Amino acid sequence: MRPHSLISVLTRRLVLGSVLLTMVNIALVMGYYSLDRDELQREKISRQISRLEAALSRLPDGTLRFTPGDRLIHDFRDYPEAYAYRILDHDGRVVDAANAGLVPPEVWAAVAASDAGSSTVQHEGRTVLVGSQKVVVGGKPARIGFASVGDPSRLVLFVFFDELFVHVFVALLPFAACLVLVNIVTVRQSMRPLIEAARAARETGHGTTTRRLPTAGLPAEILDMVEAINDALGRLEDALEAERAFTAEAAHALRTPLAVLSARVAQLPNLPGAQPLRDDVARLTRLVEQMLSAAQADTLVVDPAMQSDLAAIARSVVADMAPIAIAAGRQIAYEGPDACPVMGDADAIAHALRNLADNGLRFTPAGTEVTLIVEETGRLSVRDHGPGIPASHRDTVFKRFWRGAASDLGGTGLGLAIVKRIAEAHQAEVGITDAAGGGALVSLQFHRPPSALPPDRGPLPGLRREAAGQPA
Repeated sequence: MRPHSLISVLTRRLVLGSVLLTMVNIALVMGYYSLDRDELQREKISRQISRLEAALSRLPDGTLRFTPGDRLIHDFRDYPEAYAYRILDHDGRVVDAANAGLVPPEVWAAVAASDAGSSTVQHEGRTVLVGSQKVVVGGKPARIGFASVGDPSRLVLFVFFDELFVHVFVALLPFAACLVLVNIVTVRQSMRPLIEAARAARETGHGTTTRRLPTAGLPAEILDMVEAINDALGRLEDALEAERAFTAEAAHALRTPLAVLSARVAQLPNLPGAQPLRDDVARLTRLVEQMLSAAQADTLVVDPAMQSDLAAIARSVVADMAPIAIAAGRQIAYEGPDACPVMGDADAIAHALRNLADNGLRFTPAGTEVTLIVEETGRLSVRDHGPGIPASHRDTVFKRFWRGAASDLGGTGLGLAIVKRIAEAHQAEVGITDAAGGGALVSLQFHRPPSALPPDRGPLPGLRREAAGQPA
């Protein structure tokens, strides 16, 4: 199960907090109007008078004109027993009225003469809410009266939702949204040092065990954990260094006795059992040399500015291993350009290539060829005609002391592990595929220097092929 992102969790909580704050504000508005219903009724009258006022205008001669739309007079037309209005000009003349009989004339007159705004009266056994407001239209005063008995059209709900919109959605939501955004940005900025520490931890590996996680800018709650990880990395570095030192010292200590033993075994007469003994000593010598190479590869650090000629390295390895290929009845060849600059250590790349070529010569049948291929993209490949490497083994072959079929061919199980470590030190990609026509194709993709020509410019006229050895 994928762990939750801390930033996502905090963001969700901030959003939830904003939603809860909005709901609390809505509850407060509802509570306010439930405790003061008269205020809500007064607001209803004021809103209806404002709607009626919007339909008033004056003609050029100063006559007050009322031009309501269907939506405005809908409630007065559909509920004549519930809603009424009366509009007076500045001279007291009634300009327009609807259902005015809902309220006695004396009540209209009393309300028009008062600035109280609204009041409640009893008429024919019913409670009538009536209000009046003075307005100015075209520079002259006018008065609008409104009355209601009950509220069948739920006008008060529209007033309530308008209040919610003004006091909650308009006033609060933008603030809440800004607050959430500010908090998200703040959380991301606060988490940046931790993200940098995590990136440094992922980049820690062979050759970078001296690196420590950055602690600058970390909050105190996380600083202790990162410092504990740095302490653990220090102890791990000490343990790895002790292991590498032991391996290197053991290999060095064994080289001299093995050299003496090899010389003495070589002087033995060709008696039965002498040759198997020589082969065993040779395998043991090779294992010690590979252990020493593995220890050196573990400590390999490549200068990022170092450049090497991949083509020259490959041709040199072909020349060095030609005698081995000839003795084994195989052929070794080079295919590629005259030059191919890449970023990397020439000695380390040559060591990795020799291991790949040696593996190829072990597995390719007698009479066939191992080819070292260099491409202008910085790809170095070794192709043989052996049985190939099954897809299920292409990850495990790079583990130390994993030999598979090589156990019958004198392999130590360290060659490809050394290749993998050298590739990691160069930040190069390692891949294994099936070669065309059978066999394995092991490739290393190195980085090209910035000054190198792009690989899509077409083949160079300097492409060449060199071969050494005679098929048996």
